[in-house]
Amino acid sequence: MAITSYELYVVTTDYVTADLICWRRYGRPAPGIVEAMLDANPQLAYIHRSTPFIPPGVYVRVPIDPALLAGRGQVQQITNLWGNGQ
Repeated sequence: MAITSYELYVVTTDYVTADLICWRRYGRPAPGIVEAMLDANPQLAYIHRSTPFIPPGVYVRVPIDPALLAGRGQVQQITNLWGNGQ
C-alpha cells in the first residue's frame, strides 16, 4: 500500500461507517485502507467508543492509494497452514 495523499470527506447523512466511506471512494475491497483512515483520524477512535456510526458534520481524511484506484490489485502472500497442498 502506497498512500500518496488524502481527500477530505464530510459526513452528511446518518449511519455512515469508516468502511462505507472507503467502499464509496474505491468502489471495491481496499485492504488496509480502513486501518490507514483510522490512523489518520484519531477523532474516530473517540466516536467508535460509543457507536460504529460517524455523526453528520464530521470531517474525515480518506487515504488515497493510486495503485488501488487504477485497478491494480495488491499481491498478497497466502499461507497454507496444512502444508503445500500435495
